[in-house]
Amino acid sequence: MIQKGNTFIRKAIPQEASLIHELALDIWPKAFEEILSPEQIRYMFRMMYATDVLKKEMERGVEFYILNHEGAAAGYTAIEQKNETAWKLHKIYLSQKLHGKGFGKYQLHTMEAIARNNGAEYLCLNVNRYNKALDFYRSQGYIITGTEDIDIGGGYFMNDYVMQKRL
Repeated sequence: MIQKGNTFIRKAIPQEASLIHELALDIWPKAFEEILSPEQIRYMFRMMYATDVLKKEMERGVEFYILNHEGAAAGYTAIEQKNETAWKLHKIYLSQKLHGKGFGKYQLHTMEAIARNNGAEYLCLNVNRYNKALDFYRSQGYIITGTEDIDIGGGYFMNDYVMQKRL
């Protein structure tokens, strides 16, 4: 557990997949409502946030973390070791009520510390090319290293920048 005042981040366990699902239900669609169609949001949510999908990700080595603020779960992150020198940030989401208060930086810096403490030299991530979070990542030292257009089925694509930061 990593603490900052009355806010802390702790590793989630597979039995908390339903908690992550509920957090995502509240947070995730709002993050994409301006750049994805409602149909794509529903499709992707089922594909990525069904409780059994989250449990399978945990079983294959994706580490989920929950941000607790003033006694309530208010955000989540997910990271995974990709190779000896790099980890990947899969998810970083925070309740919109807490945006602009430094908690996103707290989440990101905590994931960077976890990766670094496990021997990583880089943390990489994908971000939708139209996501306003792009500026946030840039402000935190991430650079664009490429683009990816990922076919996720259903006629939908994820049009992403690949970014990374040297830890």
